[in-house]
Amino acid sequence: MNHPKILQSKISPGSIPENFETVDVYAHRGSTVLAPENTEQAFELALGYGADVLEIDVRLSRDGQVVVTHDSRVERTCNGQGAVADQTLSELKRLDAAYNFTDLQGKHYRDQGVRLITLDELFERFPTSRINVDIKDNSARAAQAVADSIKQANSYARVNVGSFHAAALGHFRDRAPEVTTAATQSEVAKLYFLGRGKKHTLPFQFLQIPVSYFGIPLATHSFIQAARSRGINVVYWTINTTEAMQLLLARGAHGIVTDRVDLACTLLGKTPTESD
Repeated sequence: MNHPKILQSKISPGSIPENFETVDVYAHRGSTVLAPENTEQAFELALGYGADVLEIDVRLSRDGQVVVTHDSRVERTCNGQGAVADQTLSELKRLDAAYNFTDLQGKHYRDQGVRLITLDELFERFPTSRINVDIKDNSARAAQAVADSIKQANSYARVNVGSFHAAALGHFRDRAPEVTTAATQSEVAKLYFLGRGKKHTLPFQFLQIPVSYFGIPLATHSFIQAARSRGINVVYWTINTTEAMQLLLARGAHGIVTDRVDLACTLLGKTPTESD
């Protein structure tokens, strides 16, 4: 997930809903600012604050293992070089996944044994946590590998899958029809411009969207309510201020994806989740 412009305060807030417990906090890569992203340490931190869903990104290693990481290359987060797809899992496991991370207090995390993990390992480490998977590779092979991992962990009911690559998501839907998915960009556009009021069956159960896209406002009360009337869960990313969170909650959003799980969980009165 990339960072959109923060929701502007010119969208007038309504009353904040009282049933905060029904609003889900999605921990964006665990956190990108509080702990090394997409690592076990970040996920533990997020659950410790009370996050409801672990939002993760996955890519395939050279030997076909599903690795929890965002970028196509390792340089930004790790002490290595090259594409994830060009390295075996064993090679990726030797990297320091916190090598370039500094938290909001200026603390460095390198040389503390933080490593990349696989989707299989994530399922095993957090066996009851809800997980949102973003498939970063645009390939049927990646879609199949993610479906296989979910099946192996018998985690159909606690996982949702999305992707910016419609073809990859289509492959995943074919291979794991039991798993809920998020709308593709074209599906969001069709719903926004053509789908309000129509009752045909939709191939997705979630909208996971920015507050605006190329100037099109996606966080309006009318759009959220139209989606809700179709039984669609509406989730916005990446929301990092309490003001923006409150505005979305007032509009009726089901969830927010955030780097600031500390702020979101405090705002929503979340209690720490056992890290299994």
